[in-house]
Amino acid sequence: MTTTFASWPPARLTKRDRICRWRSLSSAPPMIRRWPALGAAVRGVSTMRGSITAWGMARRRARLDRMPIDPALDPVPTEQRDFYAVLGAEPSASAGELRAAFRESVLRHHPDRAASSDLATRRTSVLNRAWAVLRDPLRRLHYDRALERGTAATLDWPLDAGERPIAPTQRPRVAAVAPSRWHQPQWRNVAGFRVPVAVWMQGPSAQDRWIVEHHIAGQDWRTHRERYWLRYAAQHYRDRNRIDDWVGAIERLVELDSSFDTLVQANLREAYLATGMYLRGASFLQRVGERWPAESVQRRWTDRELRILLGEFRDAQVRRGRAADRAENAELLLNFLEALGVEPSIADVRAAIAAHRRAGHGGRASPVVEPGRWFSLVQLLTEAGETDRASALLAEIARGEHPEALNSRLIHGDPARRLSAARRRLTLARTRKHQLVSAAGGVAS
Repeated sequence: MTTTFASWPPARLTKRDRICRWRSLSSAPPMIRRWPALGAAVRGVSTMRGSITAWGMARRRARLDRMPIDPALDPVPTEQRDFYAVLGAEPSASAGELRAAFRESVLRHHPDRAASSDLATRRTSVLNRAWAVLRDPLRRLHYDRALERGTAATLDWPLDAGERPIAPTQRPRVAAVAPSRWHQPQWRNVAGFRVPVAVWMQGPSAQDRWIVEHHIAGQDWRTHRERYWLRYAAQHYRDRNRIDDWVGAIERLVELDSSFDTLVQANLREAYLATGMYLRGASFLQRVGERWPAESVQRRWTDRELRILLGEFRDAQVRRGRAADRAENAELLLNFLEALGVEPSIADVRAAIAAHRRAGHGGRASPVVEPGRWFSLVQLLTEAGETDRASALLAEIARGEHPEALNSRLIHGDPARRLSAARRRLTLARTRKHQLVSAAGGVAS
């Protein structure tokens, strides 16, 4: 339908006024649609400006009808009632009882049933306003609290000509109680720590600095059992490349919290792969996996993570490096799998055979020989942190209590070189352990 430019209202009107004006002209007869001034004259208005002004005055009068009426000028007497008194219910009424009271009041004061339609219309409007508040559980809760304090809003209830106002209902006011000691608005909770509001308003960076300064710095993770503290401390150690503390905090968190969700969220695989502690991670995951039955989902998950760590050790230590080191790590891997009671995979056996062949041990019937297991056992105990047992076993080998381990033909290598490498790894493990103990003692003192 085509509308001429003469039918558009002036731009000073609002968007809603222009839409209503356009719709009224579009639905008018063709003559009025083409010449709005003529249609306005037919309706009793001389020009378009006059028609728009009359239409706007009608809207203003409609808004004035919805405004509260001055009691001095209103001939109908009213009284102040709270929302429950308007509906005829008690504040202790349930939602169903409140709905029933509202329906009964609406039916009783409906304009079709009342003698005075104006009075009934005003009463119905008041009922709807009260019901709009009390039907919402949250708004009703706020209104009940205001009612207890004596500050609740009231409504003007219209009265009949001979009706007398009822006595206002005296609601019991609740005495002011002292604030709870747990309500401390000067603090905010961030990752389980209490942070001052001033620091909390500065953002996450300021919050992290404050937590590290007041709760993490100078603390030892071995003395803490709070799970939120260990989670935050592990993240802090990781960001600052404190490897031993990072892995130790995560392992302590998993030991204290036996839930599977904590084990998954701890992301142990990432920690062990980033630090190169493959065998330590495999041992720890095997101990953790014993919490659940053999065929459970949790046990299968831990076995899969263990296999991934051992596969990474195979790829990093058996398939790469010097030929002699690869052969020794191949023996260590197979011995470690045997100690854990895990069947070696085809990839493990193939990698071990390839490592021994590259090292010149092609005459072996198997990649693992009994005499060579003594050095593998020493390395296994060293990696697991059992430095005393590893030192005792290494001393037995050096004294000759296991002569087959010193036979270069049986072990297909230099015994002196293997002893030196075992002593070097044991010394490094003891030094690291002594540093951790000294740091813990300094923090405790």
